[in-house]
Amino acid sequence: MVKRSRLRLMAAVWVAAAIGGCAPAAAPIAVPMKVSVPIPEPVYCAASAPPRPALQIASLSPGSAPADTIRAYAASVVVLKAAVVERDQLLRACAAPRAQGKSGGEISQ
Repeated sequence: MVKRSRLRLMAAVWVAAAIGGCAPAAAPIAVPMKVSVPIPEPVYCAASAPPRPALQIASLSPGSAPADTIRAYAASVVVLKAAVVERDQLLRACAAPRAQGKSGGEISQ
């Protein structure tokens, strides 16, 4: 008999602990903070897109000789490399100016 009442008491303690452990915690208090975030500004320039280069591989036919194919591919690579250099020069001209003493991402409370 003692064991049965003791078991009930033990079960009641475990149930109370389990239910009490599921109680929601107090909500955290929100503290307002001032955050400075840099916003990128677009840089506009008057450069237009370069025209698509004419590639010599476009003039190849299925019956072209292997030597002509190699020459056309080599010439096309040279043209494409020149187009990349031209594109890079245009992009460098449109680069954003360096910031003067500006720092972003500061957090103050």
